This record gives sequence, structure tokens and C-alpha cells, in this order.
Amino acid sequence: MASSGGRPIHGKTWDVYVCILTSKEPKGVRDIWRKLKLSTPSLAQYHVNKLLDLKLIEATPEGKYQANKNEQVEALRSFLRLRGRLIPRLVIHGGLLLGILASYLFLWPFRWDFRDLVTLAVCVFSVSAFFIEAYRQHRSLSIFE
Repeated sequence: MASSGGRPIHGKTWDVYVCILTSKEPKGVRDIWRKLKLSTPSLAQYHVNKLLDLKLIEATPEGKYQANKNEQVEALRSFLRLRGRLIPRLVIHGGLLLGILASYLFLWPFRWDFRDLVTLAVCVFSVSAFFIEAYRQHRSLSIFE
């Protein structure tokens, strides 16, 4: 359950918010209805209205909806939005550490001594932990694009 300003967002409202947030262009009610396979378009409109009341989304002049750039749900603060996708920030940290490890392996003379083995073990463990946690964060979102 995520919250915005103390009011919880969960269930289908959360799915509608993530659908609108990850969309590359504004979405209409019928687009949301089809994408999430809701029972009726009026159910999609109900969830859109809840998000409008929370000021998490805003209406465009064409009658479609897009995410409000000034408001964000607390649960999504650990994600980056890149080209309509939610990427866990831990991926950036894991990628940086993986780059440092690759530089160490290719640019440093590797002698298989204690220092090299400890460096290799710590980096492999850390990179694995970052990517596993990033995968868990991403899986915690109920829909995928």
C-alpha cells in the first residue's frame, strides 16, 4: 500500500496510477480500461477521479490524463522514470559497482592473491545484492509495462 499525503493508494487505484505514470503519452479512460482489463469504463473513471482528487494525475485539454510532475507517491521515490518505465535506483548503484569491478579486472594486474580475491568476492556479493533487491522492488509493482 502506497500513500500520498497521508491517504493510502492500493488495489486498482494503484494499478491505474502506475499505468498512467509509465505511459509515454496521456491516457484516456478507455485506454486504461482496456490496458488493465477492468470490468467497465466507469470503474476506470472512478479510480481516475480518486487520483485526480489526490492531485497525483492531471487532465490534459484533450480529456486524457497524465502524471502530475509535482506530486509523487512515497513508495515510488526509490524508482527513476526513464522513457515510460520505472527503474529501481538500485540498478544504477549495481551498474556503477559492476563498472568498477570490470575496470579492476581488466586494468589492474590480477594476481589471485588475498587482496584480489577479497575485492572480487565483495564486489560480486555487492553487485548481486543490488540487482536482487532491484528485481524485488520492480516485482513489487503489480503491473509491468
